[in-house]
Amino acid sequence: MKIAAKTVPVYASDGSKQIGELCVGDETLVIGETQSGTVIAYILGLVKEEYAACLVDADAWEEEAGEVDRFLAYALSVEGCLYVWGAQGQEMTPSLIKKLENGATNYKRALAHYEKHVESGQTLAAYDCSGLIVAYLLENGYIGSDTTANGLYFNHCAAIEKSGLTAGDLVFRKYTTKNKMYHVGVYIGDGTVVHAKGRDYGVVREPLLAVNWNRYGRLHVFADESADAVYSRKLKNTGRPYMQGDDVRAVQTALKSIGFDPGGIDGIYGSKTEKAVKAFQTARGLEVDGIVGPKTWAALMT
Repeated sequence: MKIAAKTVPVYASDGSKQIGELCVGDETLVIGETQSGTVIAYILGLVKEEYAACLVDADAWEEEAGEVDRFLAYALSVEGCLYVWGAQGQEMTPSLIKKLENGATNYKRALAHYEKHVESGQTLAAYDCSGLIVAYLLENGYIGSDTTANGLYFNHCAAIEKSGLTAGDLVFRKYTTKNKMYHVGVYIGDGTVVHAKGRDYGVVREPLLAVNWNRYGRLHVFADESADAVYSRKLKNTGRPYMQGDDVRAVQTALKSIGFDPGGIDGIYGSKTEKAVKAFQTARGLEVDGIVGPKTWAALMT
């Protein structure tokens, strides 16, 4: 089996026309090679020669895939799931839908879509719009607690312009009368967005222009802030109010990247971050005080 390291167009076996595509993280069986490209099991499709290097072994994918690649692969993998208010990937039952949904009318709508999935044998996993993103961030330790579309934008993203969108960025809908976000999706990088559209649709992938997205954000955890981070102050657990800022987030990002879990990358220097710092200091033979001074900072950032 091979895994697509980026989106790859798939052509008919004679190379004459495009019949589909492999998305980031998609698996495919390679049947053979021709002068034109790599023949794959895609109702017998062809990946043209210039894209052949994008098909990598599963081991290579696990070793080389970046965090954004993994996030995109996850987002693409949940296309076709149900929409249920408050859901974060749980397998639905009528009783669980009733428990989660916000009102009788919405329960009936969600249940109707669920019953169609049961009848056709489709997935019964469900998300709401923020739950689709939050589930991934929580599972991978990037945030420490649940949040909404509004919380994702204001607490976990750097605002960007539409013209600056890249794969893995988030797109939002903002109310016209107040500064609050009420819907969110994942930009795939090819002009499409994956989002939990609603109870009648489920999780869909559709063109960016199909929805009037009016705010855009880049998740702090994917912004590689640690690369240009500069030491400016000692960081420590002060208790409430906790120290917070981009320098704390840079420390958390660096800790997580080398296997020390700070309990989330939220820019807040709490007890879990302190514990991770102490573990790092112990491993590196530094003074174990849980304080990020010049020596600990230098060791983390090199």
